[in-house]
Amino acid sequence: MPNFISLVDLLPLIPELILFLTLVVAMLADLFVPSNRRNDVLVSVSLGGIVLTMLAELQLYGAGYTGFYGTVVADNYSILLELVYLLIGLMTILLSRHYITENEMNFGEYYILLLSALIGMMLMSSSLELLVIFIGLEIMSISSYILVGMKRKVPESGEAALKYLLLGAFSTGFLLYGISLLYGATGSTYLPDMLQQLRLGAVETPLALAGIALLTIGLSFKVAIVPFHMWTPDVYSGAPTPVTGFMSAAAKAAGFAIMIRILLVGIPLEQVEGWETILGWLAMLTMTIGNLVALQQQNVKRMLAYSSIAHAGYMMVAIAVGTTAAIGSVLFYALAYAVVSTGAFGILAIRNRGRILETYEDLHGYARTNPMLALGMSLMMLSLIGLPLTGGFVGKLRIFGAALEADWILLTVVAVLNSALSVYYYLRVIACMYLKAGEETSAVVETPPRLASFGVGLTVFATLYLGIFPDDFLLLINESVRSLL
Repeated sequence: MPNFISLVDLLPLIPELILFLTLVVAMLADLFVPSNRRNDVLVSVSLGGIVLTMLAELQLYGAGYTGFYGTVVADNYSILLELVYLLIGLMTILLSRHYITENEMNFGEYYILLLSALIGMMLMSSSLELLVIFIGLEIMSISSYILVGMKRKVPESGEAALKYLLLGAFSTGFLLYGISLLYGATGSTYLPDMLQQLRLGAVETPLALAGIALLTIGLSFKVAIVPFHMWTPDVYSGAPTPVTGFMSAAAKAAGFAIMIRILLVGIPLEQVEGWETILGWLAMLTMTIGNLVALQQQNVKRMLAYSSIAHAGYMMVAIAVGTTAAIGSVLFYALAYAVVSTGAFGILAIRNRGRILETYEDLHGYARTNPMLALGMSLMMLSLIGLPLTGGFVGKLRIFGAALEADWILLTVVAVLNSALSVYYYLRVIACMYLKAGEETSAVVETPPRLASFGVGLTVFATLYLGIFPDDFLLLINESVRSLL
């Protein structure tokens, strides 16, 4: 009689187990380490655990381990995405150390919740079972709800957490109901079995179509696709700034990773008449509304929140196109955007003249007080525009190219026009830093925290590397897409 579970089943979950042990060690450190050394120990434990997890991921690359009857896999697709989540988590911790102390949210559970959210993302990406994907999604979501409300003395933070919780629970209902309908239509929640049944004709039944629609709505909430984006501006502006960067980077990448695995690989949408057109219209609406509302914002965090909606629209272009080239392009774009978003919000989290940067007026004269950070922020804005020598340029080029190859002419034109529209509010940030005078007339150079400077430096390096030497990552992405298909 075969064993229900063997040690071999745990092989694809080794990175998750390492990160879970790191979480346990962080909990114990929070309990027993003296308060004057607690933060340094928690940062060291968290960073060390993430680095060990990344090394474990690299060891698993190309091995193709599966476990738990094929429901958990360590294919190249999941490993690449998990490395992206871990990199963003590492950068977020570096950018958070000073922020949580300065804003009276110096709680050990901050690091524990970040690690927990990472575990949920990794579990989502490495699973072929819809219920396990749902569990991973909820681990990530519940951790994120609490992280958003970590500024306990700030009413806006509590309001943002409550809105996120209520709308997150609403989207979870759509997602779970969609899974149940697909189970009723196919008799399975295991993606390969579902795919087989759907290709045999089950996809054309009303039950399956309703399940696909509800599943799409639930995932659209998670990645902020119009008209399911309502929570994004308030949550992003009310959350602690490093948490906002983490959510807009890692959580969005995880949402699109699951959308690719379910909608583009697990469900044969090409058999559903008109479905690609619906996705295309969602992409156009998301890009256009995100950019138009971002133009009107005076708060930089809210501007970046609406900007993130627009970038979700660009990635949705590739989802609508659905070709192999499009899948690869959205993975590269998700990586490039995640790095830039983490860096931009990380810079906003560093105090300037004693205050956190929030409005455009706060950026006046920033190049005089923090010239290196102003240069880093300028690079982030140029990458978000999509100018050459940045990761954003290569990402947009590949998405627009994939759409053109598939004869999505109108969608490509709308995407290019929206990209041009975004130039105004991104260049406005640079203009405020370099062309506007701040409150102080003398050039006062402030020294940012060392860990934060190192984190910003990593994002700058990654943005330039992805823009100048993208070939290595494109090769890895092509290999991951082949393992997915």
